[in-house]
Amino acid sequence: MRISTITRMSYLVALSCAALSVVCVILMNRAVEAERQASLERADLRQLSFDLTNASDLLTNEVRRYTVFGDKRHFDAYWREVNETKSRDRVVRRLVELGAPAAELALIEEAKTKSDTLIKLESDAMTAVGRGDLARARELVFGSDYDRGKAEITAPILKFRDMLIGRTQVAVDRARARADLMGLAAMVSISVTAVIFLAILYGVLSRRVLVPLARMGDTLDRLSRDDHAVEVPDRDRTDEIGDMARAVQVLKESSIARHRLEAEQAAAADAKVQRGRAIEELVRAFEETVSCSLRAVDSASTELTETAETMAALAEQSHRQATASAKAAESTSANVQTVAAASEEMAASIQEISRQVTSSNEIAAKASHQAHETTGSVREMAEAAHRIGEVVELIQTIASQTSLLALNATIEAARAGEAGKGFAVVATEVKALANQTDRATKEIGAQITAVQEATQGAVRAIEEIGGTITAVNEIAAAIAAAIEEQNATTGEITRSVQQAAQGTGQVSRTIGEVNQAATQTGDAAGRVLNASQQLSRQAGALHRDIETFLASIRAA
Repeated sequence: MRISTITRMSYLVALSCAALSVVCVILMNRAVEAERQASLERADLRQLSFDLTNASDLLTNEVRRYTVFGDKRHFDAYWREVNETKSRDRVVRRLVELGAPAAELALIEEAKTKSDTLIKLESDAMTAVGRGDLARARELVFGSDYDRGKAEITAPILKFRDMLIGRTQVAVDRARARADLMGLAAMVSISVTAVIFLAILYGVLSRRVLVPLARMGDTLDRLSRDDHAVEVPDRDRTDEIGDMARAVQVLKESSIARHRLEAEQAAAADAKVQRGRAIEELVRAFEETVSCSLRAVDSASTELTETAETMAALAEQSHRQATASAKAAESTSANVQTVAAASEEMAASIQEISRQVTSSNEIAAKASHQAHETTGSVREMAEAAHRIGEVVELIQTIASQTSLLALNATIEAARAGEAGKGFAVVATEVKALANQTDRATKEIGAQITAVQEATQGAVRAIEEIGGTITAVNEIAAAIAAAIEEQNATTGEITRSVQQAAQGTGQVSRTIGEVNQAATQTGDAAGRVLNASQQLSRQAGALHRDIETFLASIRAA
């Protein structure tokens, strides 16, 4: 049974007892009121008896004073009491109103009759006073007959008073007894109500509420300390305690789910932290490796640029010295133009590669594709370094041929005798320039080798990081296409150089071939300079790509 139902039933019983107590209290109040009314009636009746006695005494006193002093005021006061106040008649009417019994009224009538007789005597005395016979008047009101008449009036009044007191005392005692009985009943009813109410409180609150609530409080306290092993009591009850127990069970399940979720979130957060640390470690290692490689590439590119500038200056000097023999070099001019055309094609190819790199840079804006662009850029630097090496080999070949041509020219000048001395001087200078060019190209080759080693180191470092990047093949394919096109351009350059070599043979060992060789040397130096500058730009672009990539990784 639910506590609310038991409580309502208990309240009904308590209210019934309370209603009974109220009825008893009302009856007690009525009994007390009846007792009070009986007491008031007794006091009123006693006062009436006193009023009769006082009225009789007043008449006696007034008549006696009149007979003694002869004062008219006493005469008037006497007859005012008899004719106007009429205390005796008022007392009789009041007794009738109060329902006095006939025996008491008979005593009052007897006293009234005796009083009338005494009034006649008193009237005779006052008449005697009027005649001046004060002695007779005093004899009448102070004599034994008057005292006897006075006693005859007082006797029924005293008897009436005794009967009145006895009768009203019985009524007062009866009313008091009833009031006491009703008071006792009210007290018993209130006590029973209090006992029942306390029993209800003990039975409902203590046994069915307080004890289960204490158990529930202990359960909640253990749940607040995350003790999920505690069992929730009273869940099978069908009252409010059962509802509360089931609600606490839901709270327990929610707490278990919350702790499980917090543990999962903590594990996920820890995994995220560990993953972030691993990525940070990889990024730091990658940054250190690539930075070292880029510094090496930048240093090699700087040295390559300086060497290319030196070689270009030497080629320019050789070209100025060979202009004196321009007529002899006409046959090689066409080949030089072919080489220039091939150089233009190579420049166009390099521009295509630049566009591919630009496209790769745009793709590298996305953090997931940054490693692809980085690998492509480094590989492109390796290819550029390789192409520069091929150009250097070409220059070395041209320098060797130039040296050979200069040697042949010296021999021919020696055969010419005095006429060929000037030509021999020029041939000697050309040979010296060819030797300088050979030494410069060897130095450039060494620098190119250093660049290739640096780029190969960068490629290896990026390939180690590239294992974590899934899209590397797409950018590598685009860069491979550009490299293939560059290889085609390089082939064209090679063919052009071969044509230049054939043209040199057709010059018939003339000094014009020297001029062509000088021109080719200058062009090659320009290409080396362009390649070194391109390598520097690509290194800068690669550095920016890597910084963007690392920033994206750190922000992820």
